Amino acid sequence: MLKESARQIIRKSLAGLRHPVRIVLFTSDVGCDACPGARELAAALKEASPKVVLETYDLTMDRDKSQEYGVKRVPAFVVQGQGVRSVTFSGSVEDIAMMLLLDAIVGVAEGRVWFPGQVLGPLGMVRREVAVQVLIENDCNLCRPVAETAIGLALSSRFVSTEIIMADEFPDLLAKHRIKVLPYTIFGPKLHLEGHVTESMFLEMLFHAEGKGGESDRRCAVCGSPSPDVICSSCRTKIQAEAVDHKRKGEHLHERGSAAEGGHHH
Repeated sequence: MLKESARQIIRKSLAGLRHPVRIVLFTSDVGCDACPGARELAAALKEASPKVVLETYDLTMDRDKSQEYGVKRVPAFVVQGQGVRSVTFSGSVEDIAMMLLLDAIVGVAEGRVWFPGQVLGPLGMVRREVAVQVLIENDCNLCRPVAETAIGLALSSRFVSTEIIMADEFPDLLAKHRIKVLPYTIFGPKLHLEGHVTESMFLEMLFHAEGKGGESDRRCAVCGSPSPDVICSSCRTKIQAEAVDHKRKGEHLHERGSAAEGGHHH
């Protein structure tokens, strides 16, 4: 059952949506304990704003749609950005995951610029598709900033697809990657990092996952200077400073907006 406190957060978060946002929910009638809760959450999202466009599919029966959106696990919420950009949330969306989902919906509706130019410039150099998976837990505060960055990357680049996964609901993934620490981020088929991942580290891993930064390169992928790393230390510092500043300004605006509404900032 969705708590009334959660319903209030949903209503408050989505009340002012200016533009339509498409949300696609995948469930299954077989072997999915979390699916009824996901349907209830989807109904609450739809109820909160006329701008929420909701589609629901069955993972197996609607296989063409599952393949189109690359969904392999249920329940899964897909938030559709512009064009082919989207982000997927797999598992029970509660607490931190629910705040991330709401933030993604609001970000799409507002046409939010997720990153400053220092991040968007290098991100534009990613030219091959890279799948990013971030495994989190619903009560893991350290997971939130990593998931936020991954969500922003998917909604800023058509070559990055992000899936936020509730780790404890998919023990097969935990076993496969021998995961002991969360958050745990997987880039492409075989690169992974545990714990906190900064924006510059995300960019480096995306470059590595698509094949940049091989032995022959030996140059910074961003500025072209000779560098043993795929992003040189000078660019890395600039990217990180800009990213932190951008995030701080965003939080400042959000706090001012919340204060103007007379609401509480969580």
